[in-house]
Amino acid sequence: MSWRRYVRWIKWPWRWVFDQRERKDYIAQFTSWTIATLIGPRSMVRQTWDGKDNLASARDVAILVTWDMKGRVHDFLIEHMKALKKAGRTVILVSNSPEFPEDEVAKALPHCGLVAWRHNRGYDFGAYRDGVLLVPDYDRLDSLILINDSIYGPFQPLAPLLKKAKAEKADVWGMTDSWDTRWHLQSYFLFFHAAALRNKWVKALWQNWTHVQSKSWIINKLEIGLTGRIEQQGLKCAALFPYRSQVTAFANTVRDNEMLADESLPEPHRRLLERMLELADAGAPMNPCHFFWDQLIVQGFPFMKREVLTANPIGMPRLYEWSDVVGNNSKYDPDLVVRHLRAIAKNRVV
Repeated sequence: MSWRRYVRWIKWPWRWVFDQRERKDYIAQFTSWTIATLIGPRSMVRQTWDGKDNLASARDVAILVTWDMKGRVHDFLIEHMKALKKAGRTVILVSNSPEFPEDEVAKALPHCGLVAWRHNRGYDFGAYRDGVLLVPDYDRLDSLILINDSIYGPFQPLAPLLKKAKAEKADVWGMTDSWDTRWHLQSYFLFFHAAALRNKWVKALWQNWTHVQSKSWIINKLEIGLTGRIEQQGLKCAALFPYRSQVTAFANTVRDNEMLADESLPEPHRRLLERMLELADAGAPMNPCHFFWDQLIVQGFPFMKREVLTANPIGMPRLYEWSDVVGNNSKYDPDLVVRHLRAIAKNRVV
């Protein structure tokens, strides 16, 4: 048997046991979960560096997770740390990168209380958890933000938005929510108030964590499942930019302006609007950060998902106008995004 035929022969059982192809790859998820359980709840942090800011006395902390193939601390990430600091947050930067050169670490230290480099097990959620364990006095925290670098921004100051996320209205806030599979807060930004942080189940979540190396398991159990599990503890979750408001505003705009009948609108744009309206009318969930990215920014939403520009998942027409949308609705420098895209984007002009 040739080696090529041998590879084909073992390919399908390998994929069933170890591959991460979709949300229903249950054998792969179980295998990853079993391995994580055997390893146990230990931290994956390799090394830490003390930053300029005083983490020991911090009561409002933001754990910012980043990944870059070469361990670079890009300018947009530095701007992100500066904005969190201006909003009164002490930043713990956690890098999941395969390498993390000292000169890149040095770029981050002036803007952080702590920089950590870890093995990329458990992906962003694993990094969130390991970052939580690095907080010197968790029980003194008034608030905790979990946020990752899958977003560009913030285009607006964060402090006014965080003030709107009142503890009296909800214990855990997200920027946006999703109805994909079941209702949940989108995990690129999660804001925990003290009541949630001190909840016994939430504290046990951090302490008993196992780093399951399965993206589909993380999507099912954490990105989608975490919100429901939090609310089962009697805690309330809410989004600053709720999906239902976004889809209603979109549908009203399209219908009130008779956009589908506008002959000056390019055909690809009209087809997309028509498809989105069909999904809205059918109650089929859409990812708000993909479908309504421009509408959100106009409303004061402070971020843009990186994958909108790097992959354009829904085939949004005239996406090259993104910098005009950002520039016209904020004081953010779009060149921070352009420089990062030049470093990472392939076969796309954005």
